[in-house]
Amino acid sequence: MFFKSKFFAPIFLMLLFSFKSINTGYTLYKDRISIPLSEGILNIIPLTNNSIRIQINGENIKQDEELILVNKLPVPAFKVTETNDEIQLKTASITVLYNKKTKALNFKDGKGNVFLSEKAESRKMAASNVNGNPCYIVEQSFNSPENEYLFGLGQFQDGHYNLKDISQKLTQVNTQIAVPFLYSNKGYGILWHQYGLTEFNPNDNLITLTKSEKSSDNNKEVEVTTTAGTQKISQRQALYMGKFNVDKEGQYSIMLDLGDMDSRHLVVIDDKTIIDQSNLWLPPAVSELVNLKVGEHSVQIVCNATNKPKLSFRKTDNSTTFRSVNAKALDYVVFKGKDTDEVIKSYRSVSGQAPMLPLWAYGFWQCRERYTSSEHLINTVKEFRERKLPLDVIVQDWQYWGSNGWGVPQFDEKNYPNPSGFIKELHDLKSHFVVSVWSNPDKNSTIGKKYVENGMYIPNTKWLDYFNPETGKAYWNTLNQNLFSNGVDGWWMDATEPENDALVGTTTHQGPGDFFRLTYPLFVSKSVYEGQRKTNPEKRVTILTRSAFAGQQRFGTINWSGDIGGTWDGFKRQIVSGMNFTLTGMPYWTTDIGGFFRPGGGQYKDEKFQELLTRWFQWGAFSTIFRLHGYQTETEPWKYGQKVEGNMREMLNFRYQLMPYIYSEASKIKTGSTFMRPLVMDFQNDEKAVNQPYEYLFGKSFLVAPVIESGVADWKVYLPKGTKWFDFWSEKSFDGGQEVKVNVPLNRIPLFVKAGAIIPFGSIMQSTNEKKWDTLEIRIYEGADGEFTLYEDEGDNYNYEKGKFATITFKWNDLKKTLSISEQKGSFSGMIKERKFKVVKVSSNLKLPNTTTEKYVDYKGNKISIKL
Repeated sequence: MFFKSKFFAPIFLMLLFSFKSINTGYTLYKDRISIPLSEGILNIIPLTNNSIRIQINGENIKQDEELILVNKLPVPAFKVTETNDEIQLKTASITVLYNKKTKALNFKDGKGNVFLSEKAESRKMAASNVNGNPCYIVEQSFNSPENEYLFGLGQFQDGHYNLKDISQKLTQVNTQIAVPFLYSNKGYGILWHQYGLTEFNPNDNLITLTKSEKSSDNNKEVEVTTTAGTQKISQRQALYMGKFNVDKEGQYSIMLDLGDMDSRHLVVIDDKTIIDQSNLWLPPAVSELVNLKVGEHSVQIVCNATNKPKLSFRKTDNSTTFRSVNAKALDYVVFKGKDTDEVIKSYRSVSGQAPMLPLWAYGFWQCRERYTSSEHLINTVKEFRERKLPLDVIVQDWQYWGSNGWGVPQFDEKNYPNPSGFIKELHDLKSHFVVSVWSNPDKNSTIGKKYVENGMYIPNTKWLDYFNPETGKAYWNTLNQNLFSNGVDGWWMDATEPENDALVGTTTHQGPGDFFRLTYPLFVSKSVYEGQRKTNPEKRVTILTRSAFAGQQRFGTINWSGDIGGTWDGFKRQIVSGMNFTLTGMPYWTTDIGGFFRPGGGQYKDEKFQELLTRWFQWGAFSTIFRLHGYQTETEPWKYGQKVEGNMREMLNFRYQLMPYIYSEASKIKTGSTFMRPLVMDFQNDEKAVNQPYEYLFGKSFLVAPVIESGVADWKVYLPKGTKWFDFWSEKSFDGGQEVKVNVPLNRIPLFVKAGAIIPFGSIMQSTNEKKWDTLEIRIYEGADGEFTLYEDEGDNYNYEKGKFATITFKWNDLKKTLSISEQKGSFSGMIKERKFKVVKVSSNLKLPNTTTEKYVDYKGNKISIKL
């Protein structure tokens, strides 16, 4: 037993083939222990000091190629001990305990506290098959204490921030992104390691529904009367009714699953509206929590007349459950850290670090549906320049292909002649060019026929089979020949789900599409990222895409929230969905500012929509990617009048002044950080902060609280505990741990700065490459010690990966009122060697708001200390 009582160094473990414990409770291998169960072999696999993989393999089912955990790191040191009651595997940071009686696992942190535990007798592995291919239906539940908050799982449109007890169906569709990674405010993360359909907290109690005789027809409408008012049903909708009983009073999860995307979610229980959402596109499934009394309850559902709705319910019970119906094994990974950054950093260490985007990607993206010619594109950029509206990117949406065939990445010669010529004109105007590309080019086009000949479509579909490596290479070659070689700077990769969950029932190069239902966007992104990096490593890959899967951050993708509605309700849902998305390890995210579907031609003079657009635009300035878009809409700021244009110009100027801060904070992403930070990331011990769905940190210094209601003059903001906060606009300071009310004129977004923050401000610029950062204002917010590192590199290549970058670290000693500026470290081509700093101290004296101290400094790369 000597060997089991010591930590094993990895080099020693490599010498062991296997080691059978004396009482045959487990088998020890160099990288795991294996425990026989009735369901199969339970493997407990340390991946890093703070991450453990749990995997149960059955017999005769081959595991899939590894798609997420692609980084094979050295096996961490671990030791194994055994008693009559349990088997224990311990790394430096996590202990896993297997209970021999219940067969359940408990997870302890380095201090010996249980932070996660499997629910006893909740593990399930039932034999199944997909089109004759054997698989399992797997399920695992975990105990979830009353005060736990859960986040992540991707991007959903149901408005839920805290996912505890919520039911969700993880599928890939327009506006919904499924990433099976969950984060808890208890400081752990779970990667549910499955590639197919996953149900989160599934509801198994089905309610029988009957289609009402009142369903509309002949262009008539029928009415559904509820406590929320009369709901009208159009000729394309149907009314379903039903009844169900519950035998216990309490909280229940209700899920509506329509099977296909719809335009209306309406669920009424006992004449009370529970779910009510409308948009041209809505995901198939939506859920809500509701309190029910014992007895019978009536339900009404309105949906598309062609859908077949399913309504289910479940009594919540302080547990969290994952279920996958097409699995090769029961498989999950647990990550533990002192905070969210440590958890996500560990997750990315095994699934791939996120590369840096080029500097220009953090500037403003002008997009609309759509520009109709190269002349149209050029004239638009010229107008931005004439009006002094900063811009870095102009985007060409679909249908630029003309008669070449739908979805073919090739410019129509009539409207886009001389592609390399017009793109050069855009570059000469100091703008970058991004173009929309699709994964379903017309099979009858010249390009499509070649793909057909080589078997590069998923059989019986219109979608390219990126699971075949040759398809990915061929697609990149097409993009390179027609677009990239002409100067295209980035990619807007649309419909990468593929659209409408289209892999169900298909057979891909990898196998049955059901097995890989969530992974298509990963393969699409991989083909373009690897293709471009191989073709031209001097140009950072920039991909805006509509879908994602776990590990996709390693391909440098930016996700946007799809074809959302331009309403206040739609706006609010984007903030919540974005916060959950960033907690899945995906650092780059954005939305269509103003919504994709808008109120038609009247929007340009509609003051109510203009208010929404202005508020959304303010929030967009504090997203990782700042992008405007709209369906059949002229989105240029001046189309909405001088007032809107002026307010937009203010936010554009502010964004560009913040570029040194933004790029420096974004540089931390490559080492595991996250830029848009839900408050659980920095204040997980402040329960009120954790439960704020519409506030977040932008980098480590700014607290952003967007206005999400119409017609308000003041806005309430919760300031997290443990620090002082400054209202950025008034410079008045407040103690944390309280809610404050601030004035919010239409040209202001509620914005607070943390005490101790050091923020570099640059000049107003029309593009990110217009001016160097040789003259900066360094603003210090006193009240706490602080530190900030200014980061610079060449801006648009991968030399930073070879150490070609430079940093200057600023440290503020609040007691001594001293700012220390370090020597400049590192170097790269074109590095600035001499600068002028205007150092500004913002006082925290409550009796003297707006008190500032200024000093000017000539900096030549040497260490300086300044007394303020």
